[in-house]
Amino acid sequence: MAKRKPRTVNKTTLLVMGEGEHDKAFLSHMKGIYHERRSGSKITLDFSSGGSPHDIIKDTVKKSRHVGYDKKFILMDSDVPVNQQDIKAAKNSGITILYSKPLCLEGMLLSVLGQNTPHTAQKCKSALHPQLSDNPALSKSYDPLFAKPVLDETNHATVAMLRSLLGNKQKK
Repeated sequence: MAKRKPRTVNKTTLLVMGEGEHDKAFLSHMKGIYHERRSGSKITLDFSSGGSPHDIIKDTVKKSRHVGYDKKFILMDSDVPVNQQDIKAAKNSGITILYSKPLCLEGMLLSVLGQNTPHTAQKCKSALHPQLSDNPALSKSYDPLFAKPVLDETNHATVAMLRSLLGNKQKK
């Protein structure tokens, strides 16, 4: 019997960093909806421990330095401006910044639901978290409110980009 050639699969590797554990939980929820295991892409989700945009970018650079990810992204709140030096550092490290608008993850999710967005990140958290089914650090908490039809129907630019990234259309 002839020997079989080992099957080689070119996988696209992707890192998506959240600003904090709530971001990672939501990203994990979306990955569960949109990513198929045999899609040809390997997606790693992680989170920084918050802080300033500078700290988050620095942490992402550090965490991705020794791993050859094809693409790297940070989902970052937009309530604190990112200075040009940090944007340049991210770009030089091959990191694309996706902004949660308005204000933060919770503000973005309230807007996806068509609800009014309060004027501070803390008020956005206070408005969204009671609507979730459990702790906002758990991906299952986002399921009832942000089921696939809700995420599919929104035209929010960041959510649309995340659908594409976490979906099956990864290309090098």
